[in-house]
Amino acid sequence: MSSLPGLGPTGANNLGQYIPVAVADTTSYPGSDYYELAIVQYREQMHPDLPATLLRGYVQLETAENAGVSKHVALVNESMEGAPTPILIDGNPVYAVDTPHYLGPAISATKDRPVRILFRNLLPTGQDGDLFVPVDTTVMGSGMGPEMGDAAVMDPQNPACGESPKPRGCYTENRAVLHLHGGITPWISDGTPHQWITPAGEDTPYPRGVSVQNVPDMPDPGPGAVTLFYTNQQSARLLWYHDHAWGITRLNVYVGGAGPYLLTDNAEQKLKQDGVVPADEIPLVLQDKTFVPDPAQLATEDPTWDTARWGGKGNLWLPHVYVPAQNPGDASGVNAFGRWAYGPWFWPPTINLQYGPMPNPYYDAGCNPDTTWCEPPQIPGVPNLSMGMEAYHDTPMINGAAYPTMTVEPKAYRFRILNAANDRFFNLS
Repeated sequence: MSSLPGLGPTGANNLGQYIPVAVADTTSYPGSDYYELAIVQYREQMHPDLPATLLRGYVQLETAENAGVSKHVALVNESMEGAPTPILIDGNPVYAVDTPHYLGPAISATKDRPVRILFRNLLPTGQDGDLFVPVDTTVMGSGMGPEMGDAAVMDPQNPACGESPKPRGCYTENRAVLHLHGGITPWISDGTPHQWITPAGEDTPYPRGVSVQNVPDMPDPGPGAVTLFYTNQQSARLLWYHDHAWGITRLNVYVGGAGPYLLTDNAEQKLKQDGVVPADEIPLVLQDKTFVPDPAQLATEDPTWDTARWGGKGNLWLPHVYVPAQNPGDASGVNAFGRWAYGPWFWPPTINLQYGPMPNPYYDAGCNPDTTWCEPPQIPGVPNLSMGMEAYHDTPMINGAAYPTMTVEPKAYRFRILNAANDRFFNLS
């Protein structure tokens, strides 16, 4: 069991987890707080019984202005297998203010004082930049790009963009963007689904989304980077910033692309000073995840999981098989393990599909459905990697730790609560 990760190194739990706090540069752009952030690939242990999990997340970069407080951490990109790869810009090592940690860095902002960000995509390129969770490339924005046009008819179960490496006309899986969720933000900095960027050096016909615009009074940072401007013209609240890339938002956030953004104002500060609200604040970022189990359990629960591609025990698991609620091979017509009603097997049935039911390679004509469960003669003609319509996971996470505990004193605390789960709602009553 682990304790709750808090803010900064003093809030580290017994696994070394904490949420770093970004250090504002108040001189480069007078009247604004300025940060240089990047997204990288790293590992962090999220429960004592699990090995470290491969993640993607944000980190504050070292600059001349924050070098005095920086830990001078040389950044690397971790991979599913093999040694970490040092991150370089123009051949030079890139350093971070703090070690990458889940949900970091937290940004503290003040009403009416803008925040400016230079965001760099420092993820791996090429095949190494593919996500380490299953990707349904038939989801719009996840697979074929404009250059593929009306590509030749493909195997409906194995679309071309699901291959590794991908054909060049496919969108890459290392696209990233920053979106301030709940912020009143100019459209050029909103981090919309079409404002993503790829890492500098990525070989792709789509290096950036069609709506990418830099902040007019900030220098163009060049390939693999973008500038952002947040007005903070709203009252105190806990917001969050997260990825919003077209077609892969849910995946990028699930693997770690998120961080808290605390906005305060004079009214809130006065409430603290007068003792109306507690001065002791504790952020609680709620999420849910599923972790890949040991090989024996995995073989029973998900024999189709590709450990070479998506990782073994301790890495993130994600639904990836379309399991219909119907089973024509069963006398009841029902699949006890199914989730979704498949149109051709529903009533009235969906007809004239381009890709309908297909022969089931696991079908056994000699199987007796009256005595045992039998594979149906057909299966849905859907991709082998199919997006789950919802993803309700089995492990609650708070501040990046699974099932954490917290010891408190007999006094009032103020919890700053954020639901950052992909689909799940939490009842805290």
